[in-house]
Amino acid sequence: MADQQPAPPQMKPYARHALICAQGECGSAEEAQRLYFYLAARLGELRKLGNPERVKGTLTECLGVCQGGPIVAVYPDGIWYHHVTEAIIDRIVSEHLIGGQPVEEYIFHRLYPAGQEPAYAPAVRGEADSFVIAKE
Repeated sequence: MADQQPAPPQMKPYARHALICAQGECGSAEEAQRLYFYLAARLGELRKLGNPERVKGTLTECLGVCQGGPIVAVYPDGIWYHHVTEAIIDRIVSEHLIGGQPVEEYIFHRLYPAGQEPAYAPAVRGEADSFVIAKE
């Protein structure tokens, strides 16, 4: 009898993923954790599993920058922010994650040229937009 592959897990759709560097020399792990919980609180409805516009947040190991932290990277946009504070998290949430416009003055790296970031859910994936978040 051939080995049967287990069924792959299923995941609810999401639009973006914010990664916060929690280890390394760019900033303290305690500050990164504080920013993570602050981001989670600010995202509110954008964290709900049934929302195709959902934003996942993750504390991650060293992102390899090792200066200018705390560092936050937003994907699939490929936008990297430096010296992030609670006030900058507020702007990232309202301007970038909800409004679709990155916070230019805190960007230090782009995976794609400005204005050519990939489009994100749900329109690209053809999913219904049954869960709507009001812009601030």
